[in-house]
Amino acid sequence: MTDTSTEQRRHMRKRLSCTANVFQTQNGTPLGRIFDISKEGFMLLSPSKVQPKEVINLTLELPEMDNTRAIELSAECMWCQPSSFTKDFGAGFHIKNISDQDQVALNYFIRDF
Repeated sequence: MTDTSTEQRRHMRKRLSCTANVFQTQNGTPLGRIFDISKEGFMLLSPSKVQPKEVINLTLELPEMDNTRAIELSAECMWCQPSSFTKDFGAGFHIKNISDQDQVALNYFIRDF
């Protein structure tokens, strides 16, 4: 199968070799784990389907050297479909709102992991 779609991302996504869990900020419900990430978005693997166009407040637990750092942001689900390589759903998110401090932490995480 040939992919004829046009890449619309401005920043390359980095595939993670570690686990970064994602939770709904409001109630702490686990949503899934990050598969790949950039400064503007990420792909999430989730056991349940996420509704496209839904904007969700999320907490990302980013691993650091000896602990984890939680950052908060709001992101819009751009698409969601069954994953081709796990039993989960894959969902693409675009970051809508993030504090300057959390953006810096996210940039370091992307660079270092």
